[in-house]
Amino acid sequence: MGKLLIVLFSPPMQSQNTDTVFELAKAAVETGHEVTVFCDIDAVYNLVAKQILPNQSTPASKIAQSIKEGVQILACRESARLRGLDVKNDFLQGVVESSLGRLAELMEEADRVVAFGP
Repeated sequence: MGKLLIVLFSPPMQSQNTDTVFELAKAAVETGHEVTVFCDIDAVYNLVAKQILPNQSTPASKIAQSIKEGVQILACRESARLRGLDVKNDFLQGVVESSLGRLAELMEEADRVVAFGP
């Protein structure tokens, strides 16, 4: 099947973008596509591990489930740094540190690119 790249710019809880991204990613993986989600700007806040709450569905819990289902989640290292976040210590297990240079490469490699922003 194809490669889908989703670029997310939106922070959690301020719009439906995060939910939409992970429902789209789930559907694409279930139909056999390779899915990568690149979180940039305020979207890196979606990846903070402390946002997983018991018995409550949060963006972070949906992302953790997506990682288990095979979605590759990338975080812009510079966006995280500028917001005082450390990819290795603050983010969900399985999130990969990345860069805008890598994003450009992923855009070239993908069959489709979809972006969600504020």
